[in-house]
Amino acid sequence: MSRTDNPISQLEPLFNPSSIAVIGASQNPDKPGGRPINALLDKGYRGRIYPVNPARQTINGIKCYPSILEVPDQVDLAIVSVAAEQVYHTLEECIAKGVQAAVIFSSGFAEMGPEGREEQKRITHLARKSGLRMLGPNCLGLVNTLNGVMASFAFIVDLPELPEKDRVLGFVTQSGYFGSIIYASALDKGVGFNYFISVGNEADLEFADLLDYMVHDPYTKLMGGYLEGAKDGGKLRRVAEEALEKEKPILVMKVGRTSAGSRAAASHTGSLAGSDLVYDAFFRQTGILRIDDYTDLIAFTPLFLSGRLPRGRNTAIIATSGGAGVTMSDLCESLGLNVIPLREETREKMDRVLPSYASSKNPVDLTAAFMTRPELVVDCLKAVCADPEVDIVICSVHFLSTPPDDPIIKEIIEVCKGTDKLVLMNPFVFPGTGMDPGSLEIARAGIPTNPDTRNTIRALSFLALYSENLVRRRGPEYRVRPAGSTRPDLDGLIRPGQSLSESEAKAVLTRYGVPVTREALAATPDQAVARAREIGYPVVLKVDSPDILHKTEAGALKLNLNNDQEVRAAFGEILGNARSYKPGARINGVLVQEMLPGGTEVIVGVTRDPVFGPVVMFGLGGIFVEVLKDVSFRVAPVSPGDAREMIEEIKGSAVLRGVRGKPAVDVEAIVDVILKVSDLVTDYRDSIEELDINPLVAYPKGVKAADAVLVTRG
Repeated sequence: MSRTDNPISQLEPLFNPSSIAVIGASQNPDKPGGRPINALLDKGYRGRIYPVNPARQTINGIKCYPSILEVPDQVDLAIVSVAAEQVYHTLEECIAKGVQAAVIFSSGFAEMGPEGREEQKRITHLARKSGLRMLGPNCLGLVNTLNGVMASFAFIVDLPELPEKDRVLGFVTQSGYFGSIIYASALDKGVGFNYFISVGNEADLEFADLLDYMVHDPYTKLMGGYLEGAKDGGKLRRVAEEALEKEKPILVMKVGRTSAGSRAAASHTGSLAGSDLVYDAFFRQTGILRIDDYTDLIAFTPLFLSGRLPRGRNTAIIATSGGAGVTMSDLCESLGLNVIPLREETREKMDRVLPSYASSKNPVDLTAAFMTRPELVVDCLKAVCADPEVDIVICSVHFLSTPPDDPIIKEIIEVCKGTDKLVLMNPFVFPGTGMDPGSLEIARAGIPTNPDTRNTIRALSFLALYSENLVRRRGPEYRVRPAGSTRPDLDGLIRPGQSLSESEAKAVLTRYGVPVTREALAATPDQAVARAREIGYPVVLKVDSPDILHKTEAGALKLNLNNDQEVRAAFGEILGNARSYKPGARINGVLVQEMLPGGTEVIVGVTRDPVFGPVVMFGLGGIFVEVLKDVSFRVAPVSPGDAREMIEEIKGSAVLRGVRGKPAVDVEAIVDVILKVSDLVTDYRDSIEELDINPLVAYPKGVKAADAVLVTRG
């Protein structure tokens, strides 16, 4: 089977096998080799089941075979539950039999150390050579609730299932047991999974491969995941972009926010880029929603399945308690939802029916009058839904004594269904009780209803972000330039495993159209004076050496030189300081450079992430990057929209718009440099390790690179 096939057809034997062999099958339903057989029978799997165990004649009344090679029929999927030392031979037999997919429960591979890693490499090579698609090893396996494929020994195979219409969520996890806890918790809240996949050690199939299947699967409406670390960032990016095209949200619980550390690096960018910052940027860039807890996924799913995406973030709140309304307002604002002032005509409609002690301000306070006049919620809901500036309505009421067949409940349902606004019911539930009958009836009608205020509002903020992503990332400004479309030749400029001097780094940037300072190399004091006269005073002198990248530390930089005498003196001092700082350093000469007028200093850089490859960084210069680390990242290639987001994201972005009498800088010129740097490291992604333009001096019109560091890959 070709690995370039459509992801649906390629993984059909895994998700929809016509026949399954359980190798290492057991009569004991509590053992990994026994649970799948019981579950396949209990959950109505319609295909053929072949237990394989040389020590048994039958298992669960099904004929047992001593080897998979003795099974008389075709086998699509093999579930492998044998000792680690038997796995390689077992897979050889599966391949000889023509098995197309395998789920390997067996542990004792890469998670066990060097010997286990070597054995895992062997089975990976075997799978890649043969075309066998392999899930695991060391995994809980796969569950497909739509067809009863229970290729798992997790406890979740014993749980009852929701109706098929409620099973539209696919889930991939890098933690088997914790993933199964998430599955059970979601089921308890009425959120059903169609697919559950534990990827284990990812010797062949990885997290992104399984997401890819679900993106193309017509039965999956949205995807969730528990991720510790991606293997192939490029593949995950392609899957995420495809999911946006198909309007299928991906919500990922990426753990490890605090464990990522910086590394020592030649560039500022390399030292500032922790892997978690890169993941954060990647998720924003690709539209993946990064959740902090699996409860976010559980709360988001019914909201999304209601079919109403908010057009914006403007939110109106209707509550029966002033305190509850204010609390929800604070929470909304903290999560990026705007609790806006309502229009006068909207408030007038409500004031006509509300008692004088109630409030038509947002949040709307119905007060205790709602208990005797429940129709107030209908009148206020109609008024707020008619307000053209409102996108989201949160209705926090408790129908304490209103029966489910009351006309009020029916009217609320009609208002919610008759508006294009996203309306969410957030009933209060008294401790020890369930949701009131009226709210349950509203929920049964398909109106999003959730008593958990915090999780509900968090889910609303994620839904608003997803809606924005759909609109924004389909625009032309988020399309990246085709790779290599205008690739300049850097032959002779980039040498493997080297740090380039400033002049060499700027020569590379110039090929890509990045504006750099006027400058020239000088080998003698006389040459330095001649170059300074050609450029025009004042000038800057710097040592030009691939071994001395941080010139200030070496005392090898002199600014604002105004005449020949100062240039001659600086020339000798720079060379003397450089040789003292690093004896034996390769020195190309002294760089004579125009002294730039004052502007706003920014930094544009690149570091190489082990998962995502080249990552572009932007920040303000000086204290902003040195001390405050106020920077933003995007994975290359970067689109114009991404570049503008990078600039807006940093806390100091207001500086670029002009503060305390300083003019605004040419933001589009900065965007252009970010894009050109992105082009460079995309075209030469295997050649560049790190790059810094620091500072890039920005003016009201144009920018110039005053210094640059470039480190190539070995």
